[in-house]
Amino acid sequence: MKRILAFVFATCCLFPTGFSFADDAANQLAGTWKVVSLITNFDGGDAVEPFGSNPKGRLVLTPEGQWIIILTRADRGPATNLEDKAALLDSMLGYSGKYSVEGNRMTIRVDMSWNEIYSGANQNQTRFFKVEGDKLIIRSPEIVSAVRPGQKAVATLTLQRER
Repeated sequence: MKRILAFVFATCCLFPTGFSFADDAANQLAGTWKVVSLITNFDGGDAVEPFGSNPKGRLVLTPEGQWIIILTRADRGPATNLEDKAALLDSMLGYSGKYSVEGNRMTIRVDMSWNEIYSGANQNQTRFFKVEGDKLIIRSPEIVSAVRPGQKAVATLTLQRER
């Protein structure tokens, strides 16, 4: 009986109530991250930087599981007509939602998006991540391209932790 109680006590000390490895990953991810690059690789072999070679953006991840990102091209200017306004929409992305972590996979349940691309059937977005020092690398699974019909694509977003 003493051994059982000692085992239970030791287990409780090692794994406090509410502890999970997902919580640990969420705490590791929590913070503000500056966008370094976004590269989309198509199954045809070519790589594209859809927001240019020096995109601007931030990803904010909270320990409570909130995600918000905004990403733009660096060369944007103010809109002076309807065509310019449409071009501004095509030169950015932004969305928010709750994220959960399981291993190296995160799922974002999008609650609002800059153009509703992540609503309905696309509301749950899966991403794979790794942290290398102060860098966070987030990769999409291979998906059918929205901009190149008939091709598949993988997007890789690289971010730098901000202090």
